Amino acid sequence: MSLALEELAKLSKREKLALKAIANGANTWSAVRRYVEEATGETLPKATTSRIIDKLEALGLVKDFKFLDPVYQEAAKRL
Repeated sequence: MSLALEELAKLSKREKLALKAIANGANTWSAVRRYVEEATGETLPKATTSRIIDKLEALGLVKDFKFLDPVYQEAAKRL
C-alpha cells in the first residue's frame, strides 16, 4: 500500500482527483469530470479530462473506469 501511495503522489492534483473519483465509483467520463470540477471549484476543459483519463490508462492504473489492481484502488481512495 505504501508503495502505491508513493507512486500516486507523483501525479498531478487533477490526476489524483480523477483516480479518487474512479476509486469511489465514477464509471463514466462525465462523472470523473464532474468530480474533479467539484473538488477544485474550476471548470475542467473536455480535452483536459480526456487527456487525464488517457494518461491514467497508459500508466496501467485503470481501464474502462476500473482499476487493474485493487491495491491501487484502495490507495486512490486515501489520496
